[in-house]
Amino acid sequence: MPRKSSQSVASSRASSAPIDPNMPDWWNDRKKAERRREADARKAALREKNERKKIEAGNVYSYSRGDRSGGITRMSVGKMNREQGERGGVHSGVVVGAVHATDADYYRVDNKGKKKLKNMNMDYMDVADDRVNKKATAEEELQGRSLLDLVDRGTLMVGCCLILIVIIAVTIPVALISEDEPYVAPPVPDPPTSSPTHSRLPDYWPIFDRLVTVAGGEDILSDPTTAQNRALNWLVYEDGMELGASKDHLHQRFVLMVIYFISGPWTPVEGRLEWGSPVHECEWEGIYCKDVEELEEELQGRVDELLEVGREDGIKIDVPQRIINRLHLRQRLVSGEVPAEFSLLYYLQHLDLENNKLIGALPTPLYKLFNLQTLFLEQNELTNVDAIGEYRHLEHLALSKNAFQGQLPESFRNLQKLKTLYLHTNAFTGEVFEILKDFKSMELLDIAFNEFEGTLPTELGEMSNLTSFFAGHNQFEGQIPQEIGQCTNLKEFQVDGSHDIGGKIPAVLGQLTKLEFLKLDTCAFTGELPSQIGNLANLTFMDVSSNELEGAIPTELGKLTNIVTLGLANNDFSGDVPTEFGNFVNLEKMYLQNTDLSGVMPKEVCALRDMGNDTVLEELQVPCDVECDLDTCCTMCS
Repeated sequence: MPRKSSQSVASSRASSAPIDPNMPDWWNDRKKAERRREADARKAALREKNERKKIEAGNVYSYSRGDRSGGITRMSVGKMNREQGERGGVHSGVVVGAVHATDADYYRVDNKGKKKLKNMNMDYMDVADDRVNKKATAEEELQGRSLLDLVDRGTLMVGCCLILIVIIAVTIPVALISEDEPYVAPPVPDPPTSSPTHSRLPDYWPIFDRLVTVAGGEDILSDPTTAQNRALNWLVYEDGMELGASKDHLHQRFVLMVIYFISGPWTPVEGRLEWGSPVHECEWEGIYCKDVEELEEELQGRVDELLEVGREDGIKIDVPQRIINRLHLRQRLVSGEVPAEFSLLYYLQHLDLENNKLIGALPTPLYKLFNLQTLFLEQNELTNVDAIGEYRHLEHLALSKNAFQGQLPESFRNLQKLKTLYLHTNAFTGEVFEILKDFKSMELLDIAFNEFEGTLPTELGEMSNLTSFFAGHNQFEGQIPQEIGQCTNLKEFQVDGSHDIGGKIPAVLGQLTKLEFLKLDTCAFTGELPSQIGNLANLTFMDVSSNELEGAIPTELGKLTNIVTLGLANNDFSGDVPTEFGNFVNLEKMYLQNTDLSGVMPKEVCALRDMGNDTVLEELQVPCDVECDLDTCCTMCS
């Protein structure tokens, strides 16, 4: 064991000797503790003074307490002169060798590489290393340096702020989105199959055999130029449902695709399932189906006749559980002749082909849809419906805006169940009511804009269900029959543009209390306007312009408080404008021009032009003999 030097022993004895031997030990211990605290305070003050000097000099290095690995922490408050560190031979920010010092140990390296202690009151250990005197290389300068050594504090703070801003900018929107729309993980895709999808080729001939009769024979089904062959190949190779030969709706699906290939492609309907979609055909656009049980209940015992007999020519398709009963192909631009394949759907009840590009005559097989109740063929270029009477159960028929000419087909007499009939805007001729006068179930009859002749029959009064009658712009003659007053359900009555219909307007029109629309203009009516018209409280539109009516305007018309449009122009009315017209609180347009009316326009009528009203009188035309302010009341005089 090494011996202590005499100086050490003396120092140790002096520190352990009592300050005052005459005092007790506890007193001496307290005094020693006070002196130690004073010595520590002096040392601390000295360290603080030296530290301030170091700060003023621009470089401060501090050894960590108890760090025996030689690590060093740099506390730089100024810019270090890199050249001074290199001349001193000390690696900037790095000291190697065994070091044991306190937090207050500071050093500086002079040009000769010798360490000079700044605090002479601190114990120290010599730092010895071969590399102290070596010139530091660029790689050694970076060795052991921290981020704080390489980046000044201001730059580091700016970088931290930018990182914080980015974090906030990303986190807040994500949090908001998460509140509104919770994250839903995407579906896991199906794993790839180990082998390709099975071939449909084995299904071809079984399906072929089941379709051959429906298609019209092997030659047609095998001919690649036919729609039947295209439908067959679509079913086998392209249809996403991949039906087998035993499926109950194979025939029905085949017939629909034949129709499509004959008259398509059609205008698609956005958001709807087009024909050929890989779902049941009852889900396709314009197709409506019913279950067999529901149809049986509706037909009241005729379902066996409908489903078992098949078409009259003997062709019968398999009846599926879900049966098509409605086909709505309106405005799909189906072109060409009407496909005869529609008739294969012999259980069809409603067929709507309105507003397409169909031409020619209806094909004979189509008349075999003996269960058809609705047939809409309006707005096409059809020319012939001679066998229309085959549809004995037909209730609703629309043939308007086609290219029909000549007399109405005699077979129309068989359509005794008709409730609505639209024939307007064609070139039909003849005496139409010779056929239609016995249609007792008629509810709506529109035969306007043709060349029909004859008179309006008295049998109109027997159409007790009639609600709408449009017969204008034909070549009718005579008068409106008094029996029209028996049509108490009538809401719309129009015979305008018939120059040979005249006489007096029948007062019995005042009995039609449900009437809302009355159009008798451009005819040959004479006499006075019946006062009974004022009883039509539901009337919203009345036009008797361009006739030969005369006399005073009945004041009873003032009771038509629901009137919106009133046309009395181009007649021989005389006298004043009734003040009762001020009751027309819903009036928007009134035409009184080219008459013999005179006097002053009642202020009650002018008040209807007030913008404060719910409905404003937009147009008020009067004869110039009527005194009326054109700025605040009337809109025109003539």
